[in-house]
Amino acid sequence: MKNGDISNETPPRVIVLIDVVAVSELVETKKLLRTTQERKITRLNALALKQLWDLGNKYGLSLELAAYETDDWTQEHLDNFMARLDRRGANPFNYAELYADIDNFIDDLPYRANFKGVIDLPGRVARYGSWGVELENL
Repeated sequence: MKNGDISNETPPRVIVLIDVVAVSELVETKKLLRTTQERKITRLNALALKQLWDLGNKYGLSLELAAYETDDWTQEHLDNFMARLDRRGANPFNYAELYADIDNFIDDLPYRANFKGVIDLPGRVARYGSWGVELENL
C-alpha cells in the first residue's frame, strides 16, 4: 500500500538463518543398538530478534526464517520456533522454510522475487556472495 492506494506490490524479502536468532546444540540419544543426534534450541538471541523486529517494521521487510537439513534441522524445529515466538508476541518472521542444503539454496537466490539478502553468522556470510549480510552491519 502506497499513499493509501491498494497495490499488489510484494515487500522486499530478507532471509535469516536460524543460527542468528537461536543458540542450539546437538543432543545425542542412545537407544539399544542405535545412536541418534537431534538439534535442540537452548536459548533465543533476544537482541538479534529485537533488531530484526525493528528492521522489518522500519523498512517494511518480509523476513523469512531458514535452516538447512544438512545441519540437522527439521521443519518441525522451525514450526515450533515460530510458535514459540508467536506466544511471546514478538515474531519478526513472516515465513519459515527448511532447505535441503546450502548449494540448492544459493542456486535458487537469483530467481527469487524482491529478494534483498541473507543474514547469517559472520563466519559464514561470505558464502552468499553480495547477498550476504551480517546483522551487525545493518
